[in-house]
Amino acid sequence: MNETLNALIYRHASNLLLAQGWPEETDVDQRNPKYPGWISIYVRLDTPRLATLLINRHGGVLPPLLASAIQKLTGTGAELV
Repeated sequence: MNETLNALIYRHASNLLLAQGWPEETDVDQRNPKYPGWISIYVRLDTPRLATLLINRHGGVLPPLLASAIQKLTGTGAELV
C-alpha cells in the first residue's frame, strides 16, 4: 500500500478520535496489510475517561443502564483496554 496514503489514513483517524474526546495516547495501527485502510484502535480507559467518552457520545446524558454500570465501576480501578 502507498505509505503516504497509509499515513494520511492514520492521521485522519487520530484527528477524528481526538476531536471526539478520545485520549491523546490513543494509538491507531494497521494490523493486516492485506486490507488497506482498515485500522485498529488501541487505548486504555479508566472509569472516569470511559464515562466522559460515553457521556459525550450520548449527548450529555447516559442511558440509565450505562449510568448504573459506570457507577458500579467507579472506585474499582477497572480499566478498559
